[in-house]
Amino acid sequence: MKALRFLFLAVLIAPLAAQTAAPAKKSAGSAEQRTARYFDSIKGDPILLRQFLYHMPKGGDLHNHMSGAVYAESYIEWAAKDGWCVEKATLNIVRPKAGSGCDKATERPATDALTDPGLYTEMIDAMSVRNWNPAQRSGQAQFFATFGRFDMGLAGSRFGSAFAELRRRNAAQNVHYLELIVQIDGARALIEAPKKLQWKETAGKPDFAAMHHQLAADGLFQEKRSSILDKAEAAMNAALGCGGPKPEKACDVPLRYQCQVLRAFPRESVFAQIAFCFELANSDPRVVTLNLVQPEDWHVPVRDFDLHMRMIDYFHRQFPKMKITLHAGELVFGQVPPEVLGTHIPMSIDMGHAVRIGHGTDVMHYPRPADLLQEMVAKKVAVEISPSSSKFILGLEGKRHPFRHYLKAGVPVAIATDDEGVARSDLTNEYVQAVEQHALTYAEVKKISLDSLAYGFLPDAEKSAALAKLRAVFAEFEKNH
Repeated sequence: MKALRFLFLAVLIAPLAAQTAAPAKKSAGSAEQRTARYFDSIKGDPILLRQFLYHMPKGGDLHNHMSGAVYAESYIEWAAKDGWCVEKATLNIVRPKAGSGCDKATERPATDALTDPGLYTEMIDAMSVRNWNPAQRSGQAQFFATFGRFDMGLAGSRFGSAFAELRRRNAAQNVHYLELIVQIDGARALIEAPKKLQWKETAGKPDFAAMHHQLAADGLFQEKRSSILDKAEAAMNAALGCGGPKPEKACDVPLRYQCQVLRAFPRESVFAQIAFCFELANSDPRVVTLNLVQPEDWHVPVRDFDLHMRMIDYFHRQFPKMKITLHAGELVFGQVPPEVLGTHIPMSIDMGHAVRIGHGTDVMHYPRPADLLQEMVAKKVAVEISPSSSKFILGLEGKRHPFRHYLKAGVPVAIATDDEGVARSDLTNEYVQAVEQHALTYAEVKKISLDSLAYGFLPDAEKSAALAKLRAVFAEFEKNH
């Protein structure tokens, strides 16, 4: 009987011994190796994958259009608080007419959306790709139509609120740096200065120096710090409690700005905007670069792409220290004539001096793509990839996206949001999509996170400190996995 009891106890104890031995097996290898194994085990579980990536340290979001990053719910709330109106026919949020308020025949007060669930739902759908029906409208048409809905007047009047919203969202996701693409000049460089600017040519070529001098003489560059950013940051800091006794975590996220240039405008306007952005970045350290925006396949951006790059080349020679990032190659076959495909990325690097390329989805249409990819590696040019916008705007995802070709060639990759409010996304979701579509390993995800900070435009000393902090946070994160 004793023998039977011992045998019975042995049977009971064996599983317990195996359980106590399990943690030792789990702890084998470095913390990074354990984390990689755990990551591999959850890659097929969307819920656990998002939870992992949400808390994982992320270096930075380097490609974030401020106006398109704000969620529609915020725009509706601000419009209601500020007494704006909603056009009945278009659902555009518009400024009330001075002294008369909303036109009852064609408009509704934005406050109606807070008590009318139907209007609220329709406005959110109109200002984003939520519930978008591809059978009725292309993704590109829906995506870019949203920007007219919330009107730059409302977005501009709420810069501080927008900055606070985006900084909070990124802090919650363990993001360590944020660059926002912002319309900083108001209407001066976009509309007012070009009216006075006389386009000049010498020997059949644009005389950029003469036109630069004219803009300076007209006083376009008198402002050495952006008063728009001063006001917005004051409002943001007040909302977040930055500098007070109880600052929010968001106050610790470094924030810098890209000066936005609308490139679908006449050449005089584009030149004045580019000039303004270079001059402002040279005098205001918060502004780290410029970026050309608006769809790349529109008539003027295609026709004038070479001209725009020559404008940037001129100003780069005047201000050689400023690093440049440019939207380039956000195109797919059939969207533009075949001879256009693959040309904008090399022009942006060679003439536009870009050290980061936004989107770059047509890279494999360059006649010698391997050479172009190797040039990017040699010149340390990174690419900013936004899975959501590539999917909605270009219908490009999975193996049809050149993501893997960039990684295989050794081009530094930064995952970014582009317009997270319009796409109903966040930086974590962009990482999730990249992992699911391209079977990324933990080592690849971690490198992307580190590169997204390393290729940010913080000053060198500040960047070194931020990278050291990010690596330390990664070490803590990996201890728990």
